[in-house]
Amino acid sequence: MNNSYKIISLTVLAILFSMNVSLAASLEFGPYEVGFETFQAYDHSRPYLLHEDTISRPLLIHFWYPSKEKREGHPITFRDYIDLIALREDFNRSESEVDMHSFNYVKAYSDFAKTNLGLDTSKSIQFLLDSPVYAKTGISLPNAGSGFPLLIYAPSNSKASVQNHLLCEYLASHGFLILSVASAGPNSIQRDKFEESTMAQVLDMEYILKYYEARLKLNYTSLGLFGFSSGGNAITLFQMRNKNVGAVLSLDGGQEYSTYMGLYSMPDFDLDKANVPYMSLVNNYKSFSIYPYYHTISSAEKYLYRMPLLDHNGFISYWTYFDSCSPDSIKGNSGKSFASLSDCALRFLSKYLKPGESMVDCSIPGEPAEQWIEPVTQDYTNINSLCKTLLENDLDSAESLVEQHKEELIGGANQVNLLARMFSDNDRAAWLYQKCVEYQPESWEALYDLGYYYKEKGEALLATKALLKARELSPENPKLTELLIELEKME
Repeated sequence: MNNSYKIISLTVLAILFSMNVSLAASLEFGPYEVGFETFQAYDHSRPYLLHEDTISRPLLIHFWYPSKEKREGHPITFRDYIDLIALREDFNRSESEVDMHSFNYVKAYSDFAKTNLGLDTSKSIQFLLDSPVYAKTGISLPNAGSGFPLLIYAPSNSKASVQNHLLCEYLASHGFLILSVASAGPNSIQRDKFEESTMAQVLDMEYILKYYEARLKLNYTSLGLFGFSSGGNAITLFQMRNKNVGAVLSLDGGQEYSTYMGLYSMPDFDLDKANVPYMSLVNNYKSFSIYPYYHTISSAEKYLYRMPLLDHNGFISYWTYFDSCSPDSIKGNSGKSFASLSDCALRFLSKYLKPGESMVDCSIPGEPAEQWIEPVTQDYTNINSLCKTLLENDLDSAESLVEQHKEELIGGANQVNLLARMFSDNDRAAWLYQKCVEYQPESWEALYDLGYYYKEKGEALLATKALLKARELSPENPKLTELLIELEKME
């Protein structure tokens, strides 16, 4: 491991480790010690821009692994993880640069936790940085024939693998090898173009798997994937390109939201190849998606659960880690929900990647399961048929589908409106919004949504026309007045 790791006295470490007892108990870490190592690699086949210079693509590979060793190993701290973020592009950054980056990084996340999540992060930034994590370095790698499954983790947009260090440690403690590398665009850390950036992450994952097989030479019994947010797009495409994948776990992955539309058009996207066990854990917004990937894949073994107390940001480890550092350790909703998420992930991955494991059951013994995790039971069959039809540019069939199921699709929850929001970057969104207006001529909301869409597209005249019609139906509506004022400023 990198020599820049700080050495902390055993006395201080003993005090800090006592702080994490309840965290480990809540997550029910497994029977294995967890080792952690990093490997510096360059993909010489792909150029990368760094400080206005062109270099080979840097890949700082993260590796968590299980071990039956009971010797001490070398404790590492949260700082050791966070320092890797500063080193991900430039392996030779100065210690002072790394220290400043790590302090500011944790401060930003700690401030967010206080302001937006209500977590007690009254501990100083220095305390958070110097607190121990579950993994250790200096623990021997498993024997070549140890027989563990291998998982590849795909982080979110331009983020590092340590964003989910707790989940990686937790799975490793239960007998999984975890391999990961930070997310980046095709030529730099920036991810601007969706297709190119998604493919860049897929190629990074394929590179580190080849690196693992060629350099570490550790056998693995089966291969699984898990990814968060935009990492969900990468694991979707990786699985379609690699026939050896045995299970895919999505943590609020983009393929279940609007980026599915872009993913669908990519050359390697093939729904017929999506035939492996799949689980998607989604956020708490009940009217946010029709979950298009889940409802169109061919896999006979698929699971869709909602986390009622987590928004999209809740699917990373930082908040649970901060929660464990507070006096009321792991008593917050974020910590309990993350523990439930971790348990569900373990059950799913164990069932399909470890022979003889039990069925997937995400209930929590002794607690009402629906408090932390619940199955999504809504039927989105028809709206997903409409989605697929529009993606195939078959407007005649789409027209027929809407007419046939208009009460289900446009009445009540208005699934057509929801699909239109997901199509916001596609010209089919206007067609969908217009259908809502056509079938609900007395609805100011339908006209408002159409006007808002046109306003976002810079079509001021079309937006104004729709909103003036909406105001005829709801003359005193402040939302309409506010949007019309915004449009006047655009002209």
